[in-house]
Amino acid sequence: MKFDTSKDGLLTLFKPYQAALLKHLWGLNSETRTGLTSSQAYTFLLETGDSELKKSRASVIFSLNDMIDDGILEYEEESGKGGYHRVYYPKMNREEFAKHVKKTIIDKLAEVFPSEPE
Repeated sequence: MKFDTSKDGLLTLFKPYQAALLKHLWGLNSETRTGLTSSQAYTFLLETGDSELKKSRASVIFSLNDMIDDGILEYEEESGKGGYHRVYYPKMNREEFAKHVKKTIIDKLAEVFPSEPE
């Protein structure tokens, strides 16, 4: 995640297609735990009809894996045609994510500025 104060909402932290994927995953998981494969994520972005959200399948996979590294998503491997595939799930809901972002930013600021100047 990169914090861009010139943007609004989730775009402060993500590129438009990444924000759309995260919102989509949260929506899928509002009632029951539902995973998304990279193929389904790629198809979702294509079907939005928004040219700004159309990215290569590799970009989608890298973004999903970056969100795993950032602790936002988790995955399970499931067997399928051609071997094992990752199925991505949100590790936290939107409210938990908001708390996570706030804590991450505050902790980093406390690290960079350990004490206030006198």
